[in-house]
Amino acid sequence: MVGSRVYVGGLPYGVRERDLERFFKGYGRTRDILIKNGYGFVEFEDYRDADDAVYELNGKELLGERVVVEPARGTARGSNRDRYDDRYGGRRGGGGRYNDKSSSRYGPPLRTEYRLIVENLSSRVSWQSLMGVCY
Repeated sequence: MVGSRVYVGGLPYGVRERDLERFFKGYGRTRDILIKNGYGFVEFEDYRDADDAVYELNGKELLGERVVVEPARGTARGSNRDRYDDRYGGRRGGGGRYNDKSSSRYGPPLRTEYRLIVENLSSRVSWQSLMGVCY
C-alpha cells in the first residue's frame, strides 16, 4: 500500500532521525523521515498508521518541546495523488479540507484565545490568500 506522510512541526534544535524513529515507534513502519529546520515529515507505509500517530501524538513532547503532528498537506514524491484527493476533499472529493471523511475523527478547527495580527502587508495581498498560508 502507498504510504502516507505526516508533518511534524516545532521540532527542537538538534533533533535527529533516530529521535523521530523513537517518537513514532509503535505506530507502524516508517518509509522515510525528512528533517528540516524546525519541522519535518515522516512517511508511513500504511495511511492508517499515520492517522493513529496524528491522533495520539499531536501536542506531545519530543526532547522537551511540544510538537505538532498533522497530516502533510502535499503528497510525497511518487505517491498516489488520487488517493490523497479522495481522502482530503481535493479535486475529486470536493467539500474542502474539513469534509465528512477527515473531520469525523479530528473535527473542525477549534477557536482559541489566540489571534493573529498581520501588519505592513502589501496592498497586492488579500487576507483570504493569507488564510490559506496560515493554516
